Amino acid sequence: MATTKVLLVDDELRICQSVTYLLKAKNYEVVTAACGQEALSLIACNTFDLAILDVHLPDMLGTHLMSNIKAQHPNTIFIIITGDADIDSAITALRCGAYDYLRKPFEFEELQTTVENALRQKTLKQEKDQISEQLVLTEERYRYLVQNSPDIIYTLDANGNFTFLNDAVVNLLGFQVDDLIGKSYTTIVWEKDQEKARPYFAEHKTINRMSSEVELRLRLNGDEKRESYGSHYITAEVKSIGILEETSTNGGNRFVGIHGVIRNISERIRLQSKLRKAERMESLGTLAGGIAHDFNNLLMGIQGRSALMTM
Repeated sequence: MATTKVLLVDDELRICQSVTYLLKAKNYEVVTAACGQEALSLIACNTFDLAILDVHLPDMLGTHLMSNIKAQHPNTIFIIITGDADIDSAITALRCGAYDYLRKPFEFEELQTTVENALRQKTLKQEKDQISEQLVLTEERYRYLVQNSPDIIYTLDANGNFTFLNDAVVNLLGFQVDDLIGKSYTTIVWEKDQEKARPYFAEHKTINRMSSEVELRLRLNGDEKRESYGSHYITAEVKSIGILEETSTNGGNRFVGIHGVIRNISERIRLQSKLRKAERMESLGTLAGGIAHDFNNLLMGIQGRSALMTM
């Protein structure tokens, strides 16, 4: 485990000596400075976990020194010590970012407790920052996956209005995301399929209908999309599931919306249609082959009889 490095800046030699001795007894590595410039020279080539600064130094205020250290080492945490009768300077230091302050004279136990609390606070902040960074990376990763999905991923509110759509809706249907947010799901559903779509988008009110799948025709927006598909709509497979929120009153669940996935299956439908046509042609070929076989057998009998009659 790395030793905690402490910078102690005070122009009173006896305070520096006594505090250094006591902190080293607790396994802290302590470096002292008698003025602000000396402290700035030390931080130029050292990084400290904690800095204990006197408010009044011979060449500058402790708050000014703290600002300089924070600019170079933002993770350093500060404790201000002051001999002032009032606490105005200490309050100023706290506003500038100090963790805590101690008024001289102070007991070592008080200093030790403050140091331990300050270092614990720093550790907690570092852990929080790491968790936040991991959450940001995870969010970015999932956002990338969602936005680059070839399928339309969407969410609706309880009234069936879009609250989220990924960019696939632009590529598949030609609608802009911003134009659909807040609009009803019927905006993209082909008119003749809207009655069919209603149970899957607007009636997920009960538990037994929370997850569903349906095949619908969806509108294409813009002449370019219609020319590309050769139609005014595409056939899509729509999968949706209701979003439930636990209520605090009776412990039950409240329906708050729907999220789901829309997949373009127009090409699959086209290939299935071609396959069915090919299968029908194959059936007709088999039927024709059977008829020809029977007819050939009949002709063979006639030909054989004719040959016998000729003979």
